[in-house]
Parts: sequence; structure tokens; C-alpha cells
Amino acid sequence: MSGLPFFVAAAALVATALVALYVWRRWIEPWGEVEELLGAIEAGKTSSKFLLSGNQRASVIGLHAEKIATRLQDLERRAQHGEYSVQAVFGAMLDGLVVVDERRMVRMANQAFARIFGIADDATGAPLLQVMGHASIDRLVTAAIQAREPRQESIQVSRGPSEGREFEVTAVPLSGSSSGAQGAAVLFHDVTQMRQVEEMRRDFVANVSHELRTPLSIFRGYLETLLDDPQQPPGELLRILEVMERHSDRLNALVEDVLSLARLESPDAELELTEINVPEFLETIVGDWRPRLAAKELRGELEVQPDLPPLCADERRLQEVIYNLLDNALKYSRPGGRVVIRAQRQNQRLQLSVKDEGVGIREADLPRIFERFYRADKARSREVGGTGLGLSIVKHIAQLHGGSVAAESQPGRGTTISVLLPLDGPA
Repeated sequence: MSGLPFFVAAAALVATALVALYVWRRWIEPWGEVEELLGAIEAGKTSSKFLLSGNQRASVIGLHAEKIATRLQDLERRAQHGEYSVQAVFGAMLDGLVVVDERRMVRMANQAFARIFGIADDATGAPLLQVMGHASIDRLVTAAIQAREPRQESIQVSRGPSEGREFEVTAVPLSGSSSGAQGAAVLFHDVTQMRQVEEMRRDFVANVSHELRTPLSIFRGYLETLLDDPQQPPGELLRILEVMERHSDRLNALVEDVLSLARLESPDAELELTEINVPEFLETIVGDWRPRLAAKELRGELEVQPDLPPLCADERRLQEVIYNLLDNALKYSRPGGRVVIRAQRQNQRLQLSVKDEGVGIREADLPRIFERFYRADKARSREVGGTGLGLSIVKHIAQLHGGSVAAESQPGRGTTISVLLPLDGPA
């Protein structure tokens, strides 16, 4: 009988252990797994165990946790995709874009904005006024946020790499669901070149009108004279006709130059490219111009570098370049001087230049002599004639060939105009 209490005690111990194991497996262990699962979800890790055993509640929680984890991953993928899309759009924009909150603090800016205004560090969190240093832009954004409607204004920028440039600034308020404007998106579009083109167009129209007015006024005056008194003395009639012929030639030259410039600036301007033997080409031109040079007591000289390769260019246009340069040299040279045409190779380019020993050009005027109708010495230009478009035509022909122009001069010692062209033709 002595073994019975021991057996009962052992059985009780085993039963207690089994109960404890059951309780552990059913009520304690599953919650530990739930805690581990939720910790993995919180940390953004992918858990390999969502099906929890032990009790039904833990299994239900595991299934809900799996759905939550799946939804979180989907939201994260969408957020990343949206972020990549925004970054791609921001990065591809050529215009500057900055997003500010209702207190005009910078929340987002693209690379173009940083490049345009020379902002080296991240401007996020800084006031727009501090970043831009421009009160007009800050006032524009403030007005857009307060009025809850877009505002636009042309503003000159006075600092950074874009100093002196004009921007069309557009501020568009960003509205929240219920609390009104939550900030604004500000777009900076550079309109400097457009404004310059508009100004050039206005100047061009004004200059053409001015150039046309003089000969037309002279025609009208002499026609009225002839109508009032048709019986003019032969000498006076001859003088009137000579003046009218001279101004008719001037008018015709102006029309031809304007049409030539319009064709060169046309988007569909084309070149008829051929291989040009440069020495022979220039010899022919110098031969054609010797009588005109001799009439003004000028010596025409040709300096060509030996063994020049053929030049791929439009021969008719290139002839127009040399003719315009020689015409300028002829007008502004003094009797007894020289006019030198040079041709030399510079790597894969050919440099053609015309040098005279005339009155020269002031240094302040040199950068502008290739502008349409620009005349460094207006009084002398009226005296020698010309349309004021010759050098502009030279520049456009050079650019059409993929080349460039340059000028060197000293007052009283002459001028050299150079044209640099790629030997293989335009790219």
C-alpha cells in the first residue's frame, strides 16, 4: 500500500504538467507569436508565419495581420511609385518649380530651380523670401495663397546665375480638403529670349520703316516737283533722275537684303553643299573685285595657306559672305590702302577673313556690329550708303553652316572680319 501515495502524486504531477503545457500552447505561446508577428510588421519586415496555431482567436488575429501586412506593402509600393513619378517629373522639368506651405516655407524644389538661382544647399524648410531674396516673388505667392487663385507676373531676377534675366512667375495655390489654401506651387519660366526676340522684331520693323522712309520721301518730293513743273531744264531734269535712280538702287538693295535675311532665318532654310576648291574660289572673287578696288585706289591681296583641303559649303552663300565683307572693306577704307583676303586652316575648320586699313571700329561697338541695322558710325554709314544688314547676313550664313563670326579692329588702323567654318560642312 506504500506505493499508492507515490503513484497518486506522480499522476497529479503529470496531470499538472499536461495542463500547464496545454495552457502554454493554447493561451501563452500564440500571443508570443502574435507579438513577434506584429513586431515584424511594424519593422517593415516580411514574416514567414501568419497561420498561428493554439487557439482560434490567435489564428484569426494572424489572418488579419497577414491582410494588414499585404495592404501595407501595397501602400508602400504605391507610395514609392508616386515618389519616383514625382521625382521623374520634377527632374525632367526645364523650368524651376518650388512648392511652399501656407507660411511660404519651401517644402519641395526641383533641380532646375536650384540651378537657375544658384542654390547649392537643400532649401527645404527655409523661407522662400530668404532663399530667393526677392520681395516681389514673395508678395506674388502671398497674394495667390490669400486669394486662393493663381497669380502671374513677369519679374526681373537680380541675383544668382540668372541675374538680369526675366522670368514669368506663376503661383498656383494648393487647396486642402476643408481648411482652404495649404500653400502654393511656384513655376519659374525664363522668357528672356522671347522678350529679346520681341524687342528685335520691333527694332527691325522700326529700322526697315526708317530706311524705306528716306528714299520714298525723296521720290515723292521730286515727283511733286515734276508734276508742278514738267518743263524742267535738261540739266536739272538729269540731276533729279540721277538722284531718283540712286535711291531706287538703295531701295532695291534693302529689299534684297531683307528677303535674303528672311530666307536665312526661315526654319526650312537649306544649303546646297558642294566641295569648294578654296584657292580657285577666292582667286575668282578677287579678279571680279579688282576693278571696283582700283576705282578707289585700293590694292586687293590674297593670302591662302598652302595645301588647303576642299571645303564642304554652299558656294553661292559663301560667295555672298565674301562679297558682303569686301563691300564693307571698300566702303570704310581710305584710298591707297590694302584689302587682304586670308584663308587658313584651324584644326578641322577653315578661317576666312577680310582685312582692311580703314577707319576702324571702337571697341564698345564691336560686339554689336553683327546686329541688324547696327551702324558703329551712323554719319559715315549714311555717307557711304549700304543697308546695315550685310554683317548680319554674314553671321546667319556662317551659323547655317555650323560656323561662327568674329571681329577685330582698332580705330584708325582698320578692321578684320573673320568667318570660321567646319571643313566637313554642317553637322
